[in-house]
Amino acid sequence: MTQPIDGRYVHKIVDRNVLLGRVDRHGGDDCESYEAEMVVDRTHPFFFEHPLDHIPAMMLVEAGRQLGIAISHLYLGVPLGTMFATKSFDIRFTDFADTDRPVIITASLRDKQYRHGDLFQLYLEGRFSQDGHDVGWMGGSWAMLQPDVWRRYRRRERQRVRA
Repeated sequence: MTQPIDGRYVHKIVDRNVLLGRVDRHGGDDCESYEAEMVVDRTHPFFFEHPLDHIPAMMLVEAGRQLGIAISHLYLGVPLGTMFATKSFDIRFTDFADTDRPVIITASLRDKQYRHGDLFQLYLEGRFSQDGHDVGWMGGSWAMLQPDVWRRYRRRERQRVRA
């Protein structure tokens, strides 16, 4: 079985919740193309809480989400400790992903936005494939905030809800 990457890069404390075994950048320094191999633990208590002959869609979605976080930390200079706020997801599956074959996720970035020189928002789209055959597609955008900014936003949000 493929070994998971360090959980810090996908914001996970428990190793079994890390769903990526590797994250590679393709091309040169300006490249916006990435590839990851998914780690599938068929004994995972959440994703495989009952017998299945395929990888659950929610496990694929979580691997896609983790890929965006990992790319941000490993290749885009986003510091560990940065908070990620999901803005949107668009997900489509065309086939089942079998449990006995590796899942490869290929992804590309677009719409990177910077504030004060720091990356604070982007859009990632990717494909899930097995043996070169696509089984699904996922795209999503999120904002990246330093913890002090995150706390300020959350405080304002809570005050609005109470008002």
